[in-house]
Amino acid sequence: MHTPILLQELDEQYVLHKFEILIQQAYEKGIEDGKKRFTYPPVLKREHLKEILSIEIPTVDKLTRDPSFPRLTAVSARYPRDAVFKWIEENTTKIENYS
Repeated sequence: MHTPILLQELDEQYVLHKFEILIQQAYEKGIEDGKKRFTYPPVLKREHLKEILSIEIPTVDKLTRDPSFPRLTAVSARYPRDAVFKWIEENTTKIENYS
């Protein structure tokens, strides 16, 4: 004997399935972001910034002269990893979807 499925139940199952997919994608993105961020040492060098930001050393030098860019004060040309990633997040312009 087959039990009929109501349209509302199908909608609920569909939403639950989509929600599970969204959670899985967010989890995987979090793992990926964590791997990228924490594979770098706690104190970064210019070469790390070049790699992280995909820019050349002269551009790294220009960027790190900006007073708002995080740096260690006791050691020259060294940058605190977590503060650098926070600076990147705070200084990224997000494009709004206007559709």
